[in-house]
Amino acid sequence: MDLADNRTVEYHLDTKSIGDEILIEGSIMPSDLREIYQDIVQRRFEIYPHADKTTELDYNYPNFDWASYHDYKCIDVFPQLKFLMPYIEECLQTAGDKNYKDYYFKSWVNIWPKGQKIVAHNHYGVWHGYYVIKDTGTTTYYQPDHDANEVVGLDNYDGHFTFMPAHLLHWATPNPEDAMRISTGYNISTYDQICTEDKQSMNKRGGKIFDVVTPLKDLL
Repeated sequence: MDLADNRTVEYHLDTKSIGDEILIEGSIMPSDLREIYQDIVQRRFEIYPHADKTTELDYNYPNFDWASYHDYKCIDVFPQLKFLMPYIEECLQTAGDKNYKDYYFKSWVNIWPKGQKIVAHNHYGVWHGYYVIKDTGTTTYYQPDHDANEVVGLDNYDGHFTFMPAHLLHWATPNPEDAMRISTGYNISTYDQICTEDKQSMNKRGGKIFDVVTPLKDLL
């Protein structure tokens, strides 16, 4: 597949399920994936000023720059990531969501040093997913039902893409390597959900959410 910017992309996406929910998962490999990784690593201080202040005893990387962890338009800071938008639109169409052009898009970059992980959480919005730019041997786990014993593990790899409902509980294993593990996450929300997120001010982000979302139709 050739995009308008002449970037060659090879991809394969499969429609699966997690419990009763849809999961679209697969590989998206642009020809410049290594360059994207290097650019994010070199410019990481633009979004996380304390990016290197982790220690052997504290691997909770977002704590060092929580104020800026989501408070920027990732798709503007790293516009090369816009190559993902046609595949996200394909997923929305596959999911049968006819209202997606009225939704809002938010994304961010996860930069994990050795030992960093994410604890169990879910997201605001209708849809959520992530794309792994550089993996180091991590696995992301999903729990289809908060009261169920079922847990689904997705092994990550370079170019790994996922798309699923935003409410699914998930967590990920620590980065076992010295190399930085890089991914980008995204949420797709209705305007009412954005207002709810703003009103609830989770993690004291009330009032900021409107500055970091973009009408999805503007990116497609």
